Amino acid sequence: MTTTRADLLELAATLRRALGTDAGAQPTEPGQDWRAGWPALAQLGIAALCVTEECDGFGAEVAAALVVSRELGAALHPGPYAALTAASYALSRWLDEDHRAGPLAGLVDGTHVPTLAFLDADAVTEGDGPTVLVSGRARLVAGAADADSFVLLAADGDRMLFVPKAATCATIHAHSFDVTRSCADVAFSGAAARPLAAPPDGSARVELLHGLLLAGDALGGLERTLGRTVDYAGQRTAFGRPLGGFQAVQHRLVDHTVRLRGLSLLADEAANRLTDGAEGADRHALAATASVAESAVPMLHDLLQLTGAIGFTWEYGLHLYERRAHLDARLSRDPRRALRSLARLAGWADAGAVAVGAGPRLRDS
Repeated sequence: MTTTRADLLELAATLRRALGTDAGAQPTEPGQDWRAGWPALAQLGIAALCVTEECDGFGAEVAAALVVSRELGAALHPGPYAALTAASYALSRWLDEDHRAGPLAGLVDGTHVPTLAFLDADAVTEGDGPTVLVSGRARLVAGAADADSFVLLAADGDRMLFVPKAATCATIHAHSFDVTRSCADVAFSGAAARPLAAPPDGSARVELLHGLLLAGDALGGLERTLGRTVDYAGQRTAFGRPLGGFQAVQHRLVDHTVRLRGLSLLADEAANRLTDGAEGADRHALAATASVAESAVPMLHDLLQLTGAIGFTWEYGLHLYERRAHLDARLSRDPRRALRSLARLAGWADAGAVAVGAGPRLRDS
């Protein structure tokens, strides 16, 4: 599949129609049955963008997946698209043949939903065969309550594990800060897991994809909030003139428009490089992840201030985007982590606990 700019624009328009023009206008509660509508959205191909062609997917169309992530973020969609896509990327490539029939058959049509989870450093794995037992905690697992399976990444990046939902695990703490999505800490106690036969840079590839799609989610919310704030400034009057007629308001809106454009270009370039395996793909992806995570929340907060009193209602529709962006940054495992990885790649710091591959290629050769 070769994705052109026209293809991406058409994908965005199609997805907006499927989601509805008023998507995201009202708060959505955790536990909303987004799974019921997911197979219909999956028919658009959005669940297959990073699934291998051998599993009826498109390979590694990261640019298209980034577009989808932005549209779902703008619509405040409850599904864990970044975690789902990154987990599907791993399963379709590295799950052993004997266990592919069940999970992989449902990745493309949306009937099987995996999610990505990062194990704490003190997690324990017992055994060294085709099945191992894992005990430990994974924090901030997006869609944990709704997922059919987990792809677990070890803290040291050396191992990935596949755990069906039926295995021994329990949601121990649900997070409610972002009311548009479900997110929880999950404890595993002797859960039967299948090690994935990933290459040395496998975990880095999955983490880069996950972080970039989380950035896309935040960018979608930022774009929607900016558009609504511009509309508001043109309609609301003060002292006999529209708010947008005041130079101070104009300057702030223009500043945010320019910043959003720069962040979008950075994310788009990272997506293209990850797809093609171009030189510097990892640097661009880390830069996009860190830049969006650092910038989105303060930009959203300033845009909310420009709406006046309505922007300070905690459950108001626009405020939900700021809360969602907070969670996106946390799900990306802290912007400082990406910045530290960038520093190591540039030779500015000694190699630390997290090793990021030099120029991982997401598309299969």
